[in-house]
This record gives sequence, C-alpha cells and structure tokens, in this order.
Amino acid sequence: MVQHHMDGVEVVSEPPEGDRQLTDKEIQAVTILQAGFKGHLAREVLNASKPGTKENLSASKTLLDMWPSVESDAEKHAGFLLCYILSHSEKAAQLYPCQQDELTRITFADYSIPLKQTANSWILVFRKVFLVPKEMLLVAKVHSPIPCLLHIIDNDTGEEVPRVFNQVAPRVYEPNKLGYTFVAEAFPSETPLVGAKWRMRLIGSREPLPEPARETSLNFSAKEFCHYYIPNAKNIICRYSVKVTADHLGTVQFQTSKSDVLIRLSILDHEKEVASHTGKGHVVIPVFRFQSNEALSCTTPSAEENPNKKASPTQGKGVKATGTPQQQGGEENTAVQTDSCSVQIQPPTETMVSQLTTVCLGHKYMVQAEVLDKSWALDESQLVFVQMLKDLEKKEAKGGDKHEEAPPSSSAETPPSCDGKSAAPKSNHKGDKKKQKASSSSSGPRQDMDLTKAYWTLRVVSEQREADRIEVKKDTERMDQIKAMKLAWEIAEPGRAAKAAQSRLKYLNRVQSGESVPMDCTPFTRFQTGVPVLKDPQIEEAQQRERSEKIQEWRLQEETVLEHRKQEAVNRKELIRCQLEKYNEMQHGVHEARKKYLAAREALRSRQKEAMMEKQEEERALEAARQEDVEKTEATVAAAPPAKPAKKK
Repeated sequence: MVQHHMDGVEVVSEPPEGDRQLTDKEIQAVTILQAGFKGHLAREVLNASKPGTKENLSASKTLLDMWPSVESDAEKHAGFLLCYILSHSEKAAQLYPCQQDELTRITFADYSIPLKQTANSWILVFRKVFLVPKEMLLVAKVHSPIPCLLHIIDNDTGEEVPRVFNQVAPRVYEPNKLGYTFVAEAFPSETPLVGAKWRMRLIGSREPLPEPARETSLNFSAKEFCHYYIPNAKNIICRYSVKVTADHLGTVQFQTSKSDVLIRLSILDHEKEVASHTGKGHVVIPVFRFQSNEALSCTTPSAEENPNKKASPTQGKGVKATGTPQQQGGEENTAVQTDSCSVQIQPPTETMVSQLTTVCLGHKYMVQAEVLDKSWALDESQLVFVQMLKDLEKKEAKGGDKHEEAPPSSSAETPPSCDGKSAAPKSNHKGDKKKQKASSSSSGPRQDMDLTKAYWTLRVVSEQREADRIEVKKDTERMDQIKAMKLAWEIAEPGRAAKAAQSRLKYLNRVQSGESVPMDCTPFTRFQTGVPVLKDPQIEEAQQRERSEKIQEWRLQEETVLEHRKQEAVNRKELIRCQLEKYNEMQHGVHEARKKYLAAREALRSRQKEAMMEKQEEERALEAARQEDVEKTEATVAAAPPAKPAKKK
C-alpha cells in the first residue's frame, strides 16, 4: 500500500507489479481520480441533506424504514456504532474517553442442552458448525455435571484446536470458508441426572460472536456395533463399510473393554487414509464429512437366479446396526437400496470375480480400528474363548453358501454380537410417516455378552433426521469374493463342490484309519510333447545353435557389466582424488587461519608484555622517588638541633 499527499488530498494506491515506484504522471492521475470521486460523494451527501431533493427523499425513506428496528434495541445498536467508530477511525476514537474500556470488555453467549439418563458409557452431546465473522480472541468454557471433552475443528484444514489439560486453549480464530465445528462428547456416570444441563459459554473479545452456520438438530442417532475381540496377524480389530445417499456429517467413536489398549481409528477411502486418530482405550474422530456416491453398485446374483437375468434391486446384506437415540429418541435405521447391474456369468477367472464383487462407486469409505504395539494381550481363558470363536466362524463360513448365518446364542460360551440390533421407532422425514416394527434397542454392550471377555464397541453418530441417509455394515468384501469365486467354479463345473467334499471326506477317513495314502504326481508332471521324437542331427544343430546364442548373449551381458564396473572404479578414483584435494585445501586453510590466529595472539601478548613492563618501571621509579623522599625526611630530622628543655620557675 502506497500513500501520497498532494494538495491536501491523500492518495492511496496499490503498488504495481515488481514493487516499482510510481511515476509523477501516475501519481497525478490517481490524485485526480480520487479527488473527483471524493467530490462526487461529498455532493451526494450535500444533496441528501437538502430538503425536497430526490436524494433526500430516498435517504429519509431508508431511515424511516430502519428506525423502528433501531429504536427497539437502541442500546445494542448504539454500542455497535460506537465500537465501529473506535475500531475504524483512530482520530475519532481519541475523542471518546471510553476507548480504553475496549481493551478490557468481553462478550459471551451461552448454549445449553438438557442431559438425560442413559446406560451408555459415551454419548455425543453437542455438534454445531460456527462461522467466525472477523478475527477475534475466543475462549470456550464447558460446564457439565459429568466428564466432558470439547473438540474444535477447523473445517478448512481439518486440524483440531490444541487442548491444555483437556481444555480448549484460548486462541485467535480467523474467518474461514467452512467455519469451525464444535463437538462435545461426554462420559455418563451411574448416578442419576435429574434436571442436569450441559452448557457451553463462548467468551470473545468483541462482537459479533461466532454464530451457527445453520439450524441443526441436537438430537443424535448412533449406529452401534459391539463384538468380541479376535486377534489376527494384521492387528485389525474390525472393518466396517460406510455408504451415504447424500453428503453426511458423522462422528465415529471406538472403545475397548481394556482401558490401556493403544488403538488407531482410521477412515479409508479406497484403502487410502483420509482421517485417523490414536488413543488409549478410547478414540474418537470428532467430525468427518462422508461424500455421497454418484454411481451405481454392482452386486452378485444368487445361485438360484438365472445367470442371464438382470438382478433386481436388493438391500445390502450384512449385519444391521443399532439405532440408539442419544437425546430425544432416534429415527428409524433404513437400509439403503441400490440398483444392481446385470452380470453375465463367465468361466471362473480372477477378472470375473473382481467384476462380480467390485462396487462401482465414486467413494468407498471404510472405518477401520487396529491395535498398536501389540498392546491388547489376552490371558489363557480368553485365548481359549477366541479359538472357539474362530472355529465357529469357520463353520459359519463353510455353511454360508447354503444357509443363512444363524444368530449367535446368548450363552456366555458363544459369541453373541450386538451387530444385529436395530431400533426403528416412528419416522417423520419429509412428511412421510410410516410405522416400522420396533425391536429392542440396546444402549451399550448386550446383556447376553460375557463382559469378562475382551470386546469392543464402535459407534457412528449422525443427526437424527439424517440417520436414514447413512448405512454402516460389516466389511465382507473378501468373503464375497471367495463366495463369488466358488459360485463361478460351480457354474462352470456343476457338482464341483460335492465332489471336493466327497474327496476330502474319503481322504480324511483313510488317514484316520492309518492307511498310507500314495501321492499321484502324474497330474502335476509337465510333458513337452505327447509322442517321443528322435533326436537327429538337425535337432542337435538347432539345440547347439540355441546354446551358442545363449552363451553369446551371456558374454555380451558380462562384458557390459565388466565395462560398467571399470567405469565405476574410475569414477571412485576420481571422487577420491577430488576428496583428497578438498581435504588438502581445507587443511591448508585451517593452517593459514591458525597462523593468523597465532600471529595475532603473539602480537597481543607482546603489547600486553610491553605495557606490563612499562607499568612495572613506572612503579619502580615511583617507589625509588618515594624512598628518596623518606630518606631526605629522615636526614632532615636527624640534622635538626634537639629542643631545649623548659626552665623551671
């Protein structure tokens, strides 16, 4: 910004490119333009102040229209006008003695929510997007009867505002495009909460304070999944796929039954990490925007359908989620239906299997939790239980081709899972009221789960009115690929599965009976031709020529490698020579610097020694002069006649 003062007119102009200085003609042109514009504004103000003019009538009408709203809250508008004057005009601000009060004045706004009793060990209390109109110092204070944690996320960068002792640190917030998301999570206790309220106070240094970007409901619905922990080689606890029909704002929380487990919660998009958080026993991704999928998904037809028939739209199979309302009831959890494209059954190839199971989507979100540093160790009883779970999963996987997956028993020795729970009360979305069958909803681990075993809980929380826009289900992509491959094999070779089962059973029976089972390696032997061929001179000559070509090719490669090695040796020698020269130059430079330093030191010592010797000579001279004075004084005293004694009267 460049400012010039000419003939009482202040000229403000942006610096040209390259930071070059303005010429006199450019400054004169800018001065004329700004002076003309200033005169035009002054004439408009004067015309508006004269009664009867067009500008005066327009200004009077505008003032009359706005005056009732100003008069209804005169103190507020007067304070706003005064703050505007103090902040935009330094000269005018000096006329007001109250300008010093602006440094100590604060403003605040409260947001309170009633808390209801719940059996959950974690709830989402508050989530809103606030827009900051101007740069300001802001402090967020939370008052809650239960332990609570506040997160503030910059939506432009995705970074979270740092906290100090679990409290959001005061910070100067700058205006951005997408605003800041305030997310509060709480950990209810067993004590009843009667009339309890959660309150957040935003304290700022000026007005206006940040305001919510839009009116959002504070009623949340959580899709909850809980299951026993089964260790694996990849240290992955669980994987769940997320599909949305529209852009959706969600909060993902994960916790384990053991409080000291180091876990990492990630959100993947096509196996690429887009968000992640690490915690111990509990971790939460405060806010994440799931973008909608614009393409259709390709699903696999069942074995009973005609392979050439177009598959009909079906609900996504998998484990349903628990719709747990966290404030004032929850909405129904409706599975998202997707159109399936026609699939032509091909011979059993990997390409066909990938085509049968690949989902043609713009986004493919996956929520994944994993154990870090092998921090979730199990005791012997838990390991036995885990082995039983693995055996049961194998049985279910084998029987999954013909039978539906049976629901787990509620016994403590079987793996019950709360993945199949859902709550579906009445929904009223866009005026469409439908009654759904309501099943029992759970608020925490299922009652039939053995809490002495290692288990985990995953929650995906969204607004209650948008709960039907998101579908969360267990990731079964690998299992679907295996099933599709088996299906393709069975279609290409009917009866293959039955033959394989009979062959395996026959082999196991022979092994159990102690009978030796010879291995027939004939199917694995590779034959060049079906009929033997006599090796004549022509074949020998062709083989000899082939061997000669291979030897010649090998020799060429050997010569190339040797030449490359020779060149590398030359380069190494040259590098060693350059390093030695550089070292000699450095050593010579150090030697010269040392000589200069020693010469300077010797000169300094000589000067100091001479000064010291001169000082000593002066001191000796002074001492000799002092001694002479003393001797003269003593001689004078000795030469003086003795004093006569006084006469007695």
